[in-house]
Amino acid sequence: MTLASEIRQVIVNSIEKLPNVSSDQVHTFGIKANDWTDDKPVFLITEISSNESGYGDNEATYLQQQAQVQIYYPKDYVGDMDDLENQLKQVMRSDRYYCFSDTGHLLTPDDGQLMATLKFNHKK
Repeated sequence: MTLASEIRQVIVNSIEKLPNVSSDQVHTFGIKANDWTDDKPVFLITEISSNESGYGDNEATYLQQQAQVQIYYPKDYVGDMDDLENQLKQVMRSDRYYCFSDTGHLLTPDDGQLMATLKFNHKK
């Protein structure tokens, strides 16, 4: 299973803790055109890196992995974005994925949709 798939499983297993989020809107590596919604956030999970680390006897003792979760909000989203993102961080932390970067919110250049990117570290 890929790192992105593992993270998707963590999120889907705790989907009830994430307000206004459906498991159908949690994607890995890409989002199909018909998967965008006008009323719910869409998640995109991608991998950043996976590096051997913690050497002992000239062997790696674990992998240091990084991935990001991009959240695309509908244009007229009325939910609390900060609450959703904090809940996501808690869900991830409960499975030992730790947020190391939260870029805040920005508008996508193509359609002006609001988005946030959260980056996570994980030891495997």
